[in-house]
Amino acid sequence: MLNICVDTARVTIESIKQVFASPLGIFLYAALSGMIGVVILLAFFSMVLAESALPVLLPFVISFNGATSGFYLVDKGGDRFPHLRISLVGISCLLVVSGCFVLTILLPWESMLDGTRYLITGAAAVFFSFFGAWIGSKSKNMDRAS
Repeated sequence: MLNICVDTARVTIESIKQVFASPLGIFLYAALSGMIGVVILLAFFSMVLAESALPVLLPFVISFNGATSGFYLVDKGGDRFPHLRISLVGISCLLVVSGCFVLTILLPWESMLDGTRYLITGAAAVFFSFFGAWIGSKSKNMDRAS
């Protein structure tokens, strides 16, 4: 009986590893980790800082998480990752939407459809996700050279 449970757990873990080794799994992991990072940082800053500082900090929080997501996408996906630019823009859009949504939850008086907020945070997210991907590709090239 115990062997059946152990074998089932092993098969389940192997199938989960295969899913996260695929390009879709790498994209989902990078996007979800970035979105969770945005939520955690905004929640932390809402408890520590003044409420008026959160809209100002939103582009910085999203930029940091965009850079880490872009780095992870290139680090794990590498050269075999299809449509890297589209994936980076998609991750940036998901980060911006999740950040602005969390901001309106934490600060209900803030407008959810503020165009300038979306434009500024979107530009920062796209730039820094590409920057993180560039750093990731340079890191992979340095690892191959040594």
